[in-house]
Amino acid sequence: MMSPSFLTTRVGLIGVRLNWAVLWALLLLFSSAATAQCGGSGLRPDWIDSPEAVTADYFFAAGVSADPRASLAERITSAKQNALRSLSEMIEVSVKNSLVLEQSSRKSWGFELTDSNLSSITQTSSHASLRNVEIIETWEDPKSCHLWLRARVAKSDVEKGKREGMSKILFVSLKANLELAQNENEPLAKRLSAVDASRDMLPRIAFEAIPEANSAEFYNQLLSKLGLGLRQALDKLEQSKADWDAANLLVSEASAQPNENEKSKRLAKAATLYKSLLARYGSGMPDVFASGDVLFKLGEVEELRGSSCGAKSYYQQAQDSKQLNDKKEIARKKAETLGCSPQDMEKTLWRQYFEGRPITLICYFKAGSQAGAWHKACDGLNSAIRPLGAEVTFRTKSLSDKQLLAFMQGDVAAGTIEAQQGLVLAVVASGKMARRAGEYQFDGEMASILLEGGELVFSDRFKGMTGWNPISAEMVMDVLAINVIKRWQGKFSKFLRHELN
Repeated sequence: MMSPSFLTTRVGLIGVRLNWAVLWALLLLFSSAATAQCGGSGLRPDWIDSPEAVTADYFFAAGVSADPRASLAERITSAKQNALRSLSEMIEVSVKNSLVLEQSSRKSWGFELTDSNLSSITQTSSHASLRNVEIIETWEDPKSCHLWLRARVAKSDVEKGKREGMSKILFVSLKANLELAQNENEPLAKRLSAVDASRDMLPRIAFEAIPEANSAEFYNQLLSKLGLGLRQALDKLEQSKADWDAANLLVSEASAQPNENEKSKRLAKAATLYKSLLARYGSGMPDVFASGDVLFKLGEVEELRGSSCGAKSYYQQAQDSKQLNDKKEIARKKAETLGCSPQDMEKTLWRQYFEGRPITLICYFKAGSQAGAWHKACDGLNSAIRPLGAEVTFRTKSLSDKQLLAFMQGDVAAGTIEAQQGLVLAVVASGKMARRAGEYQFDGEMASILLEGGELVFSDRFKGMTGWNPISAEMVMDVLAINVIKRWQGKFSKFLRHELN
């Protein structure tokens, strides 16, 4: 008779967990087999007739070895393999059914389960589950000498195996979606869909089952950052499409507008939208417009305004653009037929600089003991630039001596005035007001300053003395304002010709 220790060694080599009751049953079975043809005894168990069963906690299956001439180890191995085969088939069917049911019940999935996916997951789940199989009962048929083994595996082990298999498939899909989401050559909507799909699958990945993966928190933070950036970009894109449609509608309305003032407002707004789109999308917006299309539309705006110079310039740029959808020849013919007078060019340059831009006007004087807002100067500036489409606001707050001195020196340091959006145009004067026999005269310095983002763009500073005015000191400053604005217009025209030409 074979010793228990030797049998234990042989059974251990099979790779199956046996409880002690089953082990002693096998020992008795082998002992009987040594003295008789079959060592089986006892009543036939119910599980022989129902070898496969499922309870709330376990899957059960039975395997049989039908060769009584084989050694005990060989018979156990054969029966075990048959039991494992049955368990594997049961597990794969169960896992596949649960995956199909889960997929059909979800409103959205990060990916669609294919037959290949299902096969991979069910096999992974089966292999992982079978690592924890238990042999819980044995029985030998005393007539046929068939050896039966009953095996079971916990449903929790099956579920763990399913999650492991699913996680590996999902992680491959997650990496592919992340690559797509980070690809700047793909459409924004497609990239955002990839982020949403990844976030949908993220909670279903057991990262502890994937050694090469980072943590769930890492991917969650990455996807949150990507999603936020892509949604903001998509919102801007949708706004840009809306701006394009709005600009086209404004041009269409302006063409049919009999009121010149209303026509001018619509064209100015359309031009601002077109220029903004051109600045944001210098290479065009796929499926919406090419950069040449925007230049062509700006040419139409200038033509409707009666600005042949502006129209000619934009049509030439549209003609030269490599990105003009279908109007290249039209642009060429329009540019050839349009003339451009010096006066029209001057008007065009001014409009191109100020149109659609927010600008804050600062007008201030100090004449001896009198100081305050220089209204006449601001009236002159406003009349010159508002019709060009500038968005004008007035700063009425008084200047400190330090601020006034900075303007007069043409050296406006950061923080001299509070931050302003867009342009800041200041006209200031500082000097003395003389008086004699009811007449008034200003003697001092004047300056016109243009700032953009706090940086000096244009400066004109000079000293001068007015003639004697018999009316009032206020009249002196009004006349001075007219002359200062006229000088500023001349100087600024030269600046524009140099900057824009």
